[in-house]
Amino acid sequence: MLTQASPPRAFPAPARSPGWRRRENELLARLAELHGDVADALGARLGVPEVDRDRPGRSAEIVSALVWVCIERLRVIERGDAATTRQLADLVVELQRLSLELYEHELSLRTRRLADCSAGLARLRSLPTSADLLDQACEELVRRCGFGRAVLSRVEDGIWKPWMAHFSDEREFDGWFASWVDQGIPLEDDTLEAVLLRERRPGIVYDTSTAQVHRPIIVDDGHSRSYVAAPVMPGGNVVGFLHADYAPGERRVDDIDRDVLWAFAEGFGQIYERTVLLERLRAQRDHVRETLASAERMMDELCDSGIDLARKPDAGAVVARSAVSALSSAGSDALAELTAREKEVLELMVVGATNGAIAEQLVITEGTVKSHVKHILRKLGAVNRSQAIARYLGIAQPDDD
Repeated sequence: MLTQASPPRAFPAPARSPGWRRRENELLARLAELHGDVADALGARLGVPEVDRDRPGRSAEIVSALVWVCIERLRVIERGDAATTRQLADLVVELQRLSLELYEHELSLRTRRLADCSAGLARLRSLPTSADLLDQACEELVRRCGFGRAVLSRVEDGIWKPWMAHFSDEREFDGWFASWVDQGIPLEDDTLEAVLLRERRPGIVYDTSTAQVHRPIIVDDGHSRSYVAAPVMPGGNVVGFLHADYAPGERRVDDIDRDVLWAFAEGFGQIYERTVLLERLRAQRDHVRETLASAERMMDELCDSGIDLARKPDAGAVVARSAVSALSSAGSDALAELTAREKEVLELMVVGATNGAIAEQLVITEGTVKSHVKHILRKLGAVNRSQAIARYLGIAQPDDD
């Protein structure tokens, strides 16, 4: 499930290059010109659709229809009409050349837009938290992938809930979308969104005026003429939808738009799943660290309070304790200054235990052992461990004379 994000934060993202749009407009202009030339050559009204700049995806279909019309006329033209024959033949050649250029443009466009999509996903992958990821997903779709607006929705218990959005016209959010945020929309069987949930694949609505859509949000408020949508599936489960179109422009979506959105939705779902997993691992790591630190503090407090923790003393420690008792009974002032814990540390020093071994034996940290050793040396007036042990056992060092 997509979790609630914190208030959006701004991250810079480079704008999309409009170069492919210019090339597309050039090809559409040539197609419109050839459409007129064919009509003039035939001297009749064509039964071929006019060029629609809002639906560039139909260009190849129009070219094919024009070629077919020219060939059909060539079949029935009189043999003596060489001029018309040459004119129609030249138009067929030009249309075939344009068809090839349209195909190359579509292939290049698909490659370029998928590369832009990949770059957008790479940027999202670099964001530090899932909240940042959710904040920036729709904006990345618009800036990198070329759409006019994008919407991210949640899906909970078969209910579609619009959630976050980015619009080219920023006034749209407060103008109509804000009232739809978290509003439950039932998924009717024939709508595109129901198909997304059921079949787990992207979809496209070429014309909202004739398709079965949820009109209140799509048409009445959103004024969408055509749109694409894709499911968001981290872990393989549909947890949300991504919608995109070209509003406020008049351009309609096409199959390339559907493929681009699908690639983005798949990548976004994987990145979101990875980011959430990393956040959970970090939280667990920090919790374990805090727990261990708290336990260490508690053990140190228990040890320093003089509580005798049960342990099995070794033979050396027993001998050392006997020596301590003897010295204590003899009224050693230096030994009397030692705390109970410092005496325990000194006992283990006498039998040759290292700081690490002492820490393990007394269930304290090695840093605490070092602190105790420092206090012992000071109280016994010793400059090192050997001298402290010697004075402890009543054996004078050579430099003590």
